[in-house]
Amino acid sequence: MPSMPDPAAGTVTRRAERRAATVAEIKAHARRQLATEGTGGLSLRGIARSMRMSPAALFRYFDSQTALITALCVDAYDALNDSITEAQSAADPDPAAQWRTLCLTTRRWALDHSADFALINGTPIPGFEARPEDTGPAAGRLLTLVSSGYIAAIASGAADPAATQVPPLATGPLLNSLLGTDSMPDSPIPGIVLNGWASILGFIAAEVFGSLGTLIADPDALYDAHLRTVMHGMGFTA
Repeated sequence: MPSMPDPAAGTVTRRAERRAATVAEIKAHARRQLATEGTGGLSLRGIARSMRMSPAALFRYFDSQTALITALCVDAYDALNDSITEAQSAADPDPAAQWRTLCLTTRRWALDHSADFALINGTPIPGFEARPEDTGPAAGRLLTLVSSGYIAAIASGAADPAATQVPPLATGPLLNSLLGTDSMPDSPIPGIVLNGWASILGFIAAEVFGSLGTLIADPDALYDAHLRTVMHGMGFTA
C-alpha cells in the first residue's frame, strides 16, 4: 500500500510562520528605535515592552543585542544589494551607466532608509562588532557589485586605470575575505574602487548625518557633479 503524502512536506508550518512574523515584528521595532534614538539607543528590553513580551521570551528569538544588530545589518545590506540589482537591470547596459546607476541608487536608498544606512556605514554601536562570517556574505555582495562594475568598464574601454593617480596596492585580508579571493597581485584597481566608493559614501553620509542638504540649494545637482568628479578620478573616459 503506498504511503500517504505528508501534508506538511514542502510547506511552511504554522509554528514557523508565527516565528517568522514575530522576528519581523522585533526587527521593525528595532528599526524604529534606531530611527528615533540613534545607534546607541537600541534596547531589547524596550522592544520587549513595546511588544508586550517578557525579555526572556524575546531572547528565544535573539539571544543577545549583538545577534539582533547582526540580523539588521544583513537585512540592510540585502535590501541595498537588491535595490541596486533591480535598478541596474532596468538601466542602460553600458558599464559607465551601470556604475552611475549603482551610485545613484545607493544615495536614494540611503536617504529613504537612513537608519539602515547608519547601521552599515554610520557611527559604530557601542559594544557591537560584526563578525565577518555573519555579515561578510551580504557585505561582499555589495563590494562585488561595486568592483565588478568598474572591472566591466575597464574591459569595455569605458575606464582607464592608468589615467588615475592611484598606485598599485596589495589587497588586505578583509577585502580578500569579503570578495572570496586570495591575495591579489599589486594592482591599482582595488585602490581605485575603494577610493571612489569611499568618496561616494562620504558624500551620502554628509547628507544623512550632517547638514549638507541644507547647505546647498540643490543637493541633487551637487551629487551629480560629485559623481562625475569621482568617475573622472577613477579614469572613466566619458
